[in-house]
Amino acid sequence: MSEIPESPQITQNPPPAPAPHPTDLPVKLAPAPMYESEARTISMWIHFAAAIAAILSGGMLSFLVPLIMWLIYRDRSALVDWHGKQNLNLQLTTILVGVAAVAIGLLTFFVGFIITLPLLIAYGIYSVVISFVAGAAAQRGEYYNVPLVIRFVK
Repeated sequence: MSEIPESPQITQNPPPAPAPHPTDLPVKLAPAPMYESEARTISMWIHFAAAIAAILSGGMLSFLVPLIMWLIYRDRSALVDWHGKQNLNLQLTTILVGVAAVAIGLLTFFVGFIITLPLLIAYGIYSVVISFVAGAAAQRGEYYNVPLVIRFVK
């Protein structure tokens, strides 16, 4: 018997996809800038809402409000960006003070709570009061620098 030679298999690649038309490409638009009055109002509410959340949640959820509002509006206004960072730093510092106060209290077998608990309460009150002060400054359009905070977000 004679062998039949196998024919080489021809593979055909599909034709390349046509290049997308320039109008089909996704367009990334810059966020629309805000009016000054709108930026002042949002900046004020970043501070006020954080203070209200701190009161209602005992300080546990107070960082969420400035974080969400700052992430949404930071590209639209320099004032909102500034005040969002300031209040976020304040809330993160408050959380750090709370964690440090509890850690020191536990490490000293609860004796440290005699000192750290009043300091934690005092800083929590300071955080709420300074949020209202900064909110009033934001409504006036001022770039208020919140004192006694660690600059986590610059």
